[in-house]
Amino acid sequence: MDRTVAPPSPRTILGHPPGLFLLFAVEMWERFSYYGMRGLLVLYLIAATTGDAHGFNPGRGWSKADASTLYGWYTGLAYLFPILGGIVADKLIGTHRSMLVGGLLITIGHIVLAVSGLGQWAHDAVGLSVFIAGLALIVLGTGHFKPSVSVMVGQLYAPGDERRDAAFTIFYMGINLGAFLCAFVCGTLGEKVGWHWGFGSAAVGMVGGLLLYALLRPRYLAGVGLPPAGRAGGSAWLFLTASILLAGLFGWAHHAGWLAAVGRLLTPATMSVVAVVVVGLAAWFVAVQRPEDRGPVASIFLFMAFNVFFWVAFEQAGSSINVFTEQNTDRRLLGGEVPATWFQSVNAGLIFLLAPAFAGLWTRLGRRQLDPSQPLKIALGLLCLGLGYVFMVWAALVARDGAKASMLLILLTYLWHTVGELCVSPTGLSYVTKVAPARFVSLLMGVWFISSFIANLAGGLIAAKVEAVERGEILLPWRFGGQADFFFLFVVTSVGMGLLVAAFTPLLTTLIQGRDQAGGGSGPTH
Repeated sequence: MDRTVAPPSPRTILGHPPGLFLLFAVEMWERFSYYGMRGLLVLYLIAATTGDAHGFNPGRGWSKADASTLYGWYTGLAYLFPILGGIVADKLIGTHRSMLVGGLLITIGHIVLAVSGLGQWAHDAVGLSVFIAGLALIVLGTGHFKPSVSVMVGQLYAPGDERRDAAFTIFYMGINLGAFLCAFVCGTLGEKVGWHWGFGSAAVGMVGGLLLYALLRPRYLAGVGLPPAGRAGGSAWLFLTASILLAGLFGWAHHAGWLAAVGRLLTPATMSVVAVVVVGLAAWFVAVQRPEDRGPVASIFLFMAFNVFFWVAFEQAGSSINVFTEQNTDRRLLGGEVPATWFQSVNAGLIFLLAPAFAGLWTRLGRRQLDPSQPLKIALGLLCLGLGYVFMVWAALVARDGAKASMLLILLTYLWHTVGELCVSPTGLSYVTKVAPARFVSLLMGVWFISSFIANLAGGLIAAKVEAVERGEILLPWRFGGQADFFFLFVVTSVGMGLLVAAFTPLLTTLIQGRDQAGGGSGPTH
C-alpha cells in the first residue's frame, strides 16, 4: 500500500490526529451499510411473495437453501475483492481515491437495491436481476473501500509511533458502532416499513459520510492517500465506471441463468478437489521457504485453517441463526415484538462492553507471564463458540414441536460467540505481519483474506443444508430432531477443533517461537 505519512498536526483529539476521527466516521457508515444489508438479505429473500397475512412486505419466496447460498457468496466476495482493491490503490490510484470510488459504489448499490422494489419490479424477474446488480455494486465497492480506509489510518502515523495500536483500537470501535446501529435503522425500516426502505436507508448514511469526508479532508487529511509517484490518479473514474458495468453484467448473467449454472458446479466432489489442491499448494509453499521460515509460515497456514472453522460457524449469525430467530423465537416484549434483525446488533454491543475488559485481562496476565499463547487463545475461542451453539441446540429442541424458543437462548448464544471472537481476535492480519518472512508479507496477507472468503462462502453453503438436515434428507450421527441436529454440528466441529488446537499448542508454539511478540493483538478484522 501507499506508505505516505501525514505531516504532524499540532492539533489532536484525545492525543490523536483529527483525521483519525474523520476516518472513524466514514468507516462507521460503511460498516453500517454492510451489516444492515447482511441482516436483511436472507429474511427478504425467504419472505413470501404475497407478504404476510395482510399482504404487507412481500419478499422473493426463495428457499432457505437458495437464500443462504446467495448470502454466502455475498459475504464471501466482500472479503475476496479487497485483495484486488488493495492492489489498485497501491499501484494506481492511491488510497484516497480508492476509498471514494468504493464509497460511491456502495452508495449507488444501496440505491439500486431500493429501486429494485419499486412497482412491478418488486415481484418480477427483472427487479430481482436489478437487486443482484445492486449486491454486486456493494461487493465491488467494499473491495475498494475496505483496504483503503484501514491503510489511511496507518498513514496518519510515522513508523514506530507508539500511538498506532491505540489508533486502530479507536478505529475498530467505529466498525462496531456502525454494526451496532444498523439494525435499529435498516432492520426496523426493512421489517416494519418495507424491505427496500431498509436497503435504501444505508445509502443515506454513506452519502453523509462521504460528504463529511470531502468537506473536512483538505483540513485534516491533506497529503494522505495520494497516488504512487508518477500516477495522477485520474483513472479512478475508469474503475468507477468499470465497476458499474461489471455489476450490470452480474445482474444480466443472473437474468440469463448463468449464475445458477455456475453455482451447480460447486458439488462436493468439486470442493474436495479444490481442497486437495489448496493443501498441496500450501505444503509446497512451506517446503520452499528458508529453514528458519518454514515453521512460522506453516503456523500461518494452520491458523488460517482454524480461522476458517471459526468463521464458518460464527457467520451463521446472518443466515441460519437469523432465520431461526425470525421464525422460531418468541420475540414478544413489553406488549410489542422485537424485530429479528435487532439481534444482529448484539455482537457489536457486547464487544463495546467486553473488549476493554479483555484488553485489560490480557495485559494483566502478560505482566505476570501468564498471557496465553496464540494457539491457546484460538482453542479458547473455538471452545466458547461451541458452547454458544449449545444454547442454539437447546432453542431448537424447544422449537422442535412447534413451540417458540426464548430470546434469552439466542442472547446467550451471541454472548459466548462474542467471548470466542475476543479470544480469537489476535490471530488476524496483525499476526501475519509479525511472523511472516518480510518478502512474503503482502502475499500471505492476501491469502489470509482468501481464507475469510472461503469461511463466509462455506458458511452460506452449509446454512443452505439446514432444511435438508431438518427433514432427514441429510443424516448426521446424532438424532435430536429438527434444527437441533444442524446446530449440534457446530458444537462438534468447534469444540472438536478447539480441543485439537489445545492438544497441539506446544507444537504450534514451537513453530512460532521467536517470531510472535503479539500479546493481545489488534482486534478482529471485520
